[in-house]
Amino acid sequence: MADRRGRRRPLRPALLVALVVSLSITLGSLLFIAWRLANPSFSEGPVAQVDSGSWFDGATQVDPPRQLSDFTLLGTDGKPTGLADLKGRATLLVFGYTRCPDYCPLTLKDFTRVKEALDERAAGVNFVMVSVDGEVDQPLRLRDWLAAFDPTFLGMTGAREEVRRIGGEFGLYLANSSQQGLLDHSTSSFLIDRDGRLRTTFTVGTSPAVIADYVSDLLN
Repeated sequence: MADRRGRRRPLRPALLVALVVSLSITLGSLLFIAWRLANPSFSEGPVAQVDSGSWFDGATQVDPPRQLSDFTLLGTDGKPTGLADLKGRATLLVFGYTRCPDYCPLTLKDFTRVKEALDERAAGVNFVMVSVDGEVDQPLRLRDWLAAFDPTFLGMTGAREEVRRIGGEFGLYLANSSQQGLLDHSTSSFLIDRDGRLRTTFTVGTSPAVIADYVSDLLN
């Protein structure tokens, strides 16, 4: 605003504060929207209550824990194996496939870091990948691929429609990719307790240290 001599008057303090607050709210909203778009799997799974820190650490707690239905697929030894075989230990599970060019290797590498962080307590944890590409990921192929990360990691494989049915309880998304030979699939990993109940989901890229803390709490 100018006075009668043509000079601009400075903004009033109250108006300046209001402008700054408005711009801050707008910027915060845009950053939040961008974060949610970058983390589309944040709300996957049957989540009843979100942990207070999950907006920032990538973890979402399932409260109350959800009892998962038993299932059976083929293990890397070619023998039937399923959820019942995992009970008695905590389980960190992810859906993926051996031809995956990005997220699956990243997640498996993070699993090795979780195991390192847990040290001796890792003996009480199953690290599992369920293949979503059973036609290609036969037991021996899956075994050899997982062994490149850690020979103790467990794998399960089976018909794609059966895996899709099992994955329904985890909010699994699975579809053919526009790139030949590849698949589009959910990238979250899941923490299951000793009794076969889903306890926590982790967005891809969650810090291994954060995941290890949640697993450690479950082992207490």
